[in-house]
Amino acid sequence: MEGITLSVIVEVFKAFGFAGLITVIWWIDAKNIRKLLDCYRDDTRAAVQRYEDNVRLVKHYEDLATDLKDVVIMNSQAMTQNYQAIKTNQYCPQVRLEKTAKGDQR
Repeated sequence: MEGITLSVIVEVFKAFGFAGLITVIWWIDAKNIRKLLDCYRDDTRAAVQRYEDNVRLVKHYEDLATDLKDVVIMNSQAMTQNYQAIKTNQYCPQVRLEKTAKGDQR
């Protein structure tokens, strides 16, 4: 019990008796419990805020992952098109003739 000395307890006991002493101790204890409950409420609010921040972070990360997936898909498609163009090589007339013509090509 903070702030209560033996002399204060004796004075309260002399003035109000045993019931007064119990009432004062109960009042001080109730005040301490109120402080603890206030701290608990503040801590709970802080925890709720952290959870809400984490949810917001996950949603932003999900959006980023979706965008990254789209970029990877587009890059894969572009690389596939490049591969097909290189493999068939339709841009060089000499190679195109060699692939399609049979026989002597001089």
